[in-house]
Amino acid sequence: MKKSSIMVCLIVALFSSCSKFEEININPNNPATVPAEMLLPPLIQGAANVMTASGSRAGQYVQQLAWLGGTSEEDGRYNLTGASYREEWNGAMRLIKDVNQLKDIGTKTNLPQYVAVGTILKVYILSLVTDAYGDIPYDEAGMGNISGMEFARFQSQQEVYGLMLKDLEAANQQLKSLPAGVTINRDILFSGNTLRWRKFANSLALRILMRQSAKVNVNEAVSRIFNDPADHPVFENNNDQATLTYNNNTDLYYWFIQNPPADGSGVDFNGNARVSDVLVNLLSSKNDPRLGIFAAPTKNAYNARLKDPSKPLTYRGQRAGLSNAEQLADYASTGLNKDDYSVIGKRIRKENRAFLMSYTELLLLKAEAIQRNMGVNGTAGAAYESAIRASMEKWSAVGTASQAETPFISTEQLNAYFAQPSVALSATNPIQQIAEQLWIDAYLNGFEAWAGWKRLGYPQLRPGPSVLSAIPVRYVYSDNEQNNPKLLEWIQQNMDGKMPTHNTNVWFQP
Repeated sequence: MKKSSIMVCLIVALFSSCSKFEEININPNNPATVPAEMLLPPLIQGAANVMTASGSRAGQYVQQLAWLGGTSEEDGRYNLTGASYREEWNGAMRLIKDVNQLKDIGTKTNLPQYVAVGTILKVYILSLVTDAYGDIPYDEAGMGNISGMEFARFQSQQEVYGLMLKDLEAANQQLKSLPAGVTINRDILFSGNTLRWRKFANSLALRILMRQSAKVNVNEAVSRIFNDPADHPVFENNNDQATLTYNNNTDLYYWFIQNPPADGSGVDFNGNARVSDVLVNLLSSKNDPRLGIFAAPTKNAYNARLKDPSKPLTYRGQRAGLSNAEQLADYASTGLNKDDYSVIGKRIRKENRAFLMSYTELLLLKAEAIQRNMGVNGTAGAAYESAIRASMEKWSAVGTASQAETPFISTEQLNAYFAQPSVALSATNPIQQIAEQLWIDAYLNGFEAWAGWKRLGYPQLRPGPSVLSAIPVRYVYSDNEQNNPKLLEWIQQNMDGKMPTHNTNVWFQP
């Protein structure tokens, strides 16, 4: 009897110790399910990277930037294939896979705020993709890791925009219904503020509505958002806008220079990128102080000023799309050289912010909606002027840094600009003025500037004299994606079996 009791005790002790052993061997730092909040920072940064990476290629198409003749034959002269766009497609779709995981975890752990934020990020990322590529997967995007879903079903751009608008409204209402005090942890975009996420969702909805306004009547939906701030809050100032600020030296904005050049200029005079003549001429025509933010004086003018402070600083834009022979001919006829053209400005090169969507853009969309009699309250002229002020106020002084250290737009410069009669919204060409301001404010956000130009037709662009095609209006599906049987099926059924080229219009274009 005594031996049996001892045996029972040993068995109980053994199972008890095994249970404790299993508990001890659960690593709290490596949980089986990643908390939703841990996924959020890289997703926000990834969304910003999708946007900023468009500054170079799409920025060349829409002529915010130009490359010296012959140094970028593929982009600047439109010699493009599916291989040209491989990572733009693949990178965005990898992000959507992680967004899907964020939403799934949020659902399973009863954290609806992460479901809503994931929905907004999905719409933002895929809105950039559809603006560039046209028809894309939406419902099944990012699900290639699921058995049977290796190839996502494509949907028309019109359908995708409609689904995006429904998702943004759902996210807006989901965030609105959260109990007081609920926050979003590790939120590097809006610091956990659910109201600001709602403002982003509704502002983004207005961008999407206006994007398709040449093809469908969006008046009711546009006026409902703009005229109903209680249920559909939107950006109210620059502090509201979707601005990602980079706070360390490892996740830097695309144009940032960690090691300033030894010449003290703060810019890259030795690269091939130049600011376009379209941008320089447009800003110079109205003495726009943003010129000194976006562009640097030419290298030759900068060096001349170092030797003689009385020498003027010159800004000159590079014509886009020149061949090497055309560039050399231009030098010969003008007496200029590569150092007589402006590069990207010092303030931009020191910038640590990425503007996913600006308050200026929202106000310009409002000005356009009022001008086009969409039922939006207010006056177009007032919204237009407020938009330009907001755009310039993004470039205020940085601490105690001087103009030479970190260029900024002073109050005096801003007032002098608005004192010009030609600045006000005119009765003769208001849509052109609005479109040009959208293009200017989207500097280095190539996707947005390009989409606005495709929709509204301004500013007027001037390609090189011997470019290989018309200005591209879409990204070609990547060479890898062109082997997707679902894409081939979609092309066969909806595009007469012809794979679209970079000169095939996307649906939203007039």
